[in-house]
Amino acid sequence: MRRLRVLAAVAAAAVLATAAVAPGEPPDAGGTTAGRQVDRGDGREDRDGGDGGDGLGGPGGGVTGFGSLGVLGALGSLGDPGALGGLGAPGWSGGPGAGRLRTLAGVLRQDRPGSGWYLVGGAHLTLGLEVAYADHQQIVLRFPPARRVVSVLCGPDETYAPLGYSCGASVSLDEVRVRLGRGGRLADPTVTAAGRYANFWLLGLVEQR
Repeated sequence: MRRLRVLAAVAAAAVLATAAVAPGEPPDAGGTTAGRQVDRGDGREDRDGGDGGDGLGGPGGGVTGFGSLGVLGALGSLGDPGALGGLGAPGWSGGPGAGRLRTLAGVLRQDRPGSGWYLVGGAHLTLGLEVAYADHQQIVLRFPPARRVVSVLCGPDETYAPLGYSCGASVSLDEVRVRLGRGGRLADPTVTAAGRYANFWLLGLVEQR
């Protein structure tokens, strides 16, 4: 009788394991859930946030972390925690311990040496930034005062990168100061230009006041 009970328990466990795998999908190889594709039931798939709690598993489908967004264009557009809103939305929840977050983004360009740095429009979208000035040390951009800064990233495009240029950002609660480098040394922004289609990319997050 005891042996029959054990066999019944094993069979029940096998049935449950089989039911947990959707038709046409291989069984989970084990480990944490990080990195798995999760079917949302609406024809789209998201990355499962895993054990760290940074996925799209918040109440109502709200975003609970920066790393859970598969499309950077959606950053800052989540005014409604349950849906992807328009880019004009006021911000989105940063999850436990954080207030509403806002995206800072833009494409920095100078057409020719000394012509002046500006944020590109047209095919590019600027979010929350404006160029204040540039001198021989840095390019200074401003944004509405924030409560805290998450991060601001800067990178050269496919034109500047092969020429050996790099860039980095120093960020306060209302300014981004971008410094350029080349060959391990500071580059003067006022004379740096690689053509009218050469850019430096900016993307960041701040917590709104």
